[in-house]
Amino acid sequence: MNTRTVLCIDEEGAVADTAEALSADSTLDPITRTTVAEASEAITEEPVACVVTEYDLADGSGLDVVDTLRAERPQTPCVLYTDVRPGEVDTASFEELIVEYVSKDLPDATEQLAFVVEDLIDHSAQVGFLRPDNEESRLEALSAYDVDELPIEDSFDRLTDLIASHFDIEVAFVGLIEEDEEDFLACSGADWDSLTREDTICTHSMLQEDVMVVEDVQADSRFSENEQLRTLGIRSYAGANMTTPDGHVIGQVCALDNEPRTFSEPERADLQRFAETAMEILELRQSLLSARTETEVDV
Repeated sequence: MNTRTVLCIDEEGAVADTAEALSADSTLDPITRTTVAEASEAITEEPVACVVTEYDLADGSGLDVVDTLRAERPQTPCVLYTDVRPGEVDTASFEELIVEYVSKDLPDATEQLAFVVEDLIDHSAQVGFLRPDNEESRLEALSAYDVDELPIEDSFDRLTDLIASHFDIEVAFVGLIEEDEEDFLACSGADWDSLTREDTICTHSMLQEDVMVVEDVQADSRFSENEQLRTLGIRSYAGANMTTPDGHVIGQVCALDNEPRTFSEPERADLQRFAETAMEILELRQSLLSARTETEVDV
């Protein structure tokens, strides 16, 4: 039976009680931290399936933990487990995170907490994917590119071959993120046409400003149960945004391997440059197509 890691944050004495309550569920594996700083480090480094946090912490508040969770793992659910009343909590700060409130003053509060945590983990696993706040305008920006009419296949084939060789990886691809799927314009090392957005890591990567790296897909709670990724043999991932001149992320340039691996800061910078090159190719081809179309209309 697979266990799910739950990060518990509270003061020294109380956090042990929270962890003990969750340990009664054999599917949950609680780890404990006592400060915002320690919790933020764990969220970044650990494959956490859920976060349980007190509101008042020694070096900040549970909202600071939520901020880190939003930035690093926006689909990971969070439980605010506290005796602070809801009216005193700035719930607007939670935004898109799956956040539940459980009062420590409730009868059988610890039993209630375990139930809520398990239910939230199961629910979050069924959530297809998060969409950017500007999804509608992003899709409009994507539709402005006449991809089917652009002579880009050879250019992108060469680019993905170069990426695969540069990083010494199994697969490199250029993908455009449509409403429900990611379409691959070129894919070196594999014969893939598309993936649903529920299955692709890119739907997470596109929400981040910087290059997103998953060193070991099987050790990351967001993707470890994704059968499609397992079937395709994707064990490590790095993805960089293809961003239009007006700031819309329409696609990703990605480097994948069939074994865990790291990407150094210079390598991440290189991947971002490859993504910028892919966007420049797309922009150039679209400009040439638009100019040709205008010329034909004038004639």
